Amino acid sequence: MGTPGGRMFFDGPSYSRLWEKSAIGIISDGQGISLTDCEVVFCRDHRSINFEGIIDWKDYSRWLSDRVRDNPNILRESSVLEALRVPGNKVVLSENFEFFGYQAPGSWALRWNSDCHPSRDEPVSEIVWFRSDDLLHEGDNDSKSSFGWLLNWCDQVNGRGRIPEVLVIDEEQSVVTYRLSEADPLGKMGKPTNADFTTINDLSSESQDNGVFIPEGSNWPLESIGIPLHGGRQLDSIEVELISKYCSNQISGNEIGTNTVSMEGMNDGISISARILSDLWLRGLNTRSGFKYGTTWRCYPGNLDEGHAPWLVVDPSKEGPSNWSEACLSSRLASGVNKNWIYPIYDRDGWRYLQISRPPSDSRWSNPRRT
Repeated sequence: MGTPGGRMFFDGPSYSRLWEKSAIGIISDGQGISLTDCEVVFCRDHRSINFEGIIDWKDYSRWLSDRVRDNPNILRESSVLEALRVPGNKVVLSENFEFFGYQAPGSWALRWNSDCHPSRDEPVSEIVWFRSDDLLHEGDNDSKSSFGWLLNWCDQVNGRGRIPEVLVIDEEQSVVTYRLSEADPLGKMGKPTNADFTTINDLSSESQDNGVFIPEGSNWPLESIGIPLHGGRQLDSIEVELISKYCSNQISGNEIGTNTVSMEGMNDGISISARILSDLWLRGLNTRSGFKYGTTWRCYPGNLDEGHAPWLVVDPSKEGPSNWSEACLSSRLASGVNKNWIYPIYDRDGWRYLQISRPPSDSRWSNPRRT
């Protein structure tokens, strides 16, 4: 029978097993458990439970139609819950957080491994889910579909000692899993100094369509700037902008000298692209074109001959996924070539990098294929 708030109360003989073995629902007053809509769907589809008033498929269809009108997301939520529970995970939905005394703002669910239980163990992860066509927005940290919100949510989840997991569902109700983390890409290349910028800026150069070519590269001050070409160096337009603006002293607070280039004032008067590049250089990274991988930069921690580039860095002013379908594709491409796809986000503490990555093979939750 139904209970207030659209929940279903189940007091059949198997109710205790549903709770004790699978942590489904919450123990209600009296002998029974209280279930959310998508838990009812899961129990009917995967536990062969017949609820009062929902005996045959006609009853089920009628009930489901009524619930979809009240909760348009019930079918998607049921598919996401199915993807998590079929492998054996225990799942507590946000509607039940208060019952267990858990705090997980913004999360749709908490997850436990199959050998754990909410009555005695702490959750291993927090879950949010999105449709594949949900748009990813810039800057607005109040929007759940923004990179800023995702990074802040990731921080909070990590602070509680849990894994931030994102499940994405497409129009066929197929579910895939990704994990969020904050990347901290660091390298061992020398950080650019005022003298380095001045030396490069003073060299004779030939303008190109997308940067400049400097014929004389024998005494080049820093390997991470420009690419070797025909005995000289080719600089792209972003590198040219950063160096020329700095050396012309159009950026306030930066005096030309011999010290490492300061970040103070570096965000004034230059493009977002140049701001990100300056941060990558100051992290000691060796930057190269990420064109082959669909990003602006690929970044090495050292010289190119020392190994592959672990990071692919997006320039959000020119590219980046517009929705979750594109984000999944980008992350999948990066993992396929053993790289980490990271997205720069600027806040008051400077540039931070959100990483969306495929989880280990034993944690890729997906629902059973339907024919």
